[in-house]
Amino acid sequence: MIEFFHYLNSLHPLSPEAAGDLMKVIRAKELRRGQVWLQEGAVCDKMTFVVKGLMKLYFETGSKEVVLNFVKGNELMISAQSYFEQAPSRYIIRSVEQTVVIYIMRNDIQNVLEKHHELHLHLLLIAQQQIADLEYHTGLLMLSRKERFEKLKADRTWMTDGRMLSDKMLAGYLGMTANCLCGFKKTG
Repeated sequence: MIEFFHYLNSLHPLSPEAAGDLMKVIRAKELRRGQVWLQEGAVCDKMTFVVKGLMKLYFETGSKEVVLNFVKGNELMISAQSYFEQAPSRYIIRSVEQTVVIYIMRNDIQNVLEKHHELHLHLLLIAQQQIADLEYHTGLLMLSRKERFEKLKADRTWMTDGRMLSDKMLAGYLGMTANCLCGFKKTG
């Protein structure tokens, strides 16, 4: 749980009072590999912090999986549009491996926000990070396939080093086939 408070403090210092009230509403859960955390069509009502493991935000089109984001330990996972607008999600959140998360229900966060207005800045910074991640991914998709792989390899080594993501998962994120990706990995 301490990782979550380090994360929040890295965004903006958190008062001891706000931290204490957040402690009262934080819940922990262990997810097995492949467990769905958010189903398509459900409303994202949890702000989820990955303590350990790996999760993905994606949608399916036919038999193809299109990954919008991977989130590893010490990062936050939400379906942003669904969470902030409280609308049904068009995406699925699933654990990629056994994962430990802590989460706060949206209504609990709202109650803490009423008491600690400083947390609005934290939510703003979280929303900004979600937007930046989405734009980074969109920017990758505007590049040629080779450039996508090279940019990701330079910017987010953990995604391309083969330890956390299989070629199929990485290909789903980069909008290509695993066969195409293998060619880049051999020459890259």
